Amino acid sequence: MKVPEASTFCQWLLPLLPEFYHCGVSADAGYDCNVWLISLAPLTKRLQKMMPEQNDGIKLFETLAKACRRWSRHGVTHLRLTGAIRYQHFDIEQQVWGHEQAGHDPALCRRAAKLTNNACEYCGHVSASNLLAFRDSNPENTHDDNLTVGCSVCLCSRHLNRLGANDGVMVYLPELAPADISRLIRTVITARRDGDERQQDGAAMILNWLTAHRAETERFWGTSHPGEFGQALQQSSPALRESLQQRLRHVALIPNPDIIAARSFGLSLTPGQWTSLYNQYCRQS
Repeated sequence: MKVPEASTFCQWLLPLLPEFYHCGVSADAGYDCNVWLISLAPLTKRLQKMMPEQNDGIKLFETLAKACRRWSRHGVTHLRLTGAIRYQHFDIEQQVWGHEQAGHDPALCRRAAKLTNNACEYCGHVSASNLLAFRDSNPENTHDDNLTVGCSVCLCSRHLNRLGANDGVMVYLPELAPADISRLIRTVITARRDGDERQQDGAAMILNWLTAHRAETERFWGTSHPGEFGQALQQSSPALRESLQQRLRHVALIPNPDIIAARSFGLSLTPGQWTSLYNQYCRQS
């Protein structure tokens, strides 16, 4: 299905969303795909209610109506729909001629904070120290729907082309979602900075475990340098860039904790409260 047809079809399916049953995720043609089941009856009924002018000349609906009638005659009750998950764990900052990188208008930062309630776009971390970000990576686009904020950990992955060899490493970690890695990194940094000796030792062990996964990245990609991945994204065509994003879906950036620690951020619980929280969790489990 081509992009215009797919877009029209998705809009047309919106009223039927309550009829969808999500079955899980499967791999198809190199993509992770969401898999849904939908009952054939409401789909056929919606097609029958369409007026001729509503199909807007798209042959897809006529073909689909014929297929539904055929499936019904053969006793089919449900259809299986798959939709590719478009991962974009990494991004590059657009270079806009004449745009100053020194800083952003404070009024713009306040507007973004108000629009998002200071919640990081990528991991949900709420902090007044979160930084201004642009959803399309274009700092010239200051419309409300493009303004957001991000925590200092997540934003490293959104400016991949600006990172040097000392700024972090790319690791292969399919077990952890990027948002969970950001939360873990913040906890590690806080434990190293404010924790007792036991917590600092634990933070060092976790950090070593995370960065050890660079070996898998280096074996497959030949490098774990974040800037080199950023350059690859920057120099790719849009179609190739999307394909590369999918191939990088199990790769994560582990930023240098010393660089992140130099920036202001806070956690809702201090290290001194972690033990009581852990004991409470164990009692509930």
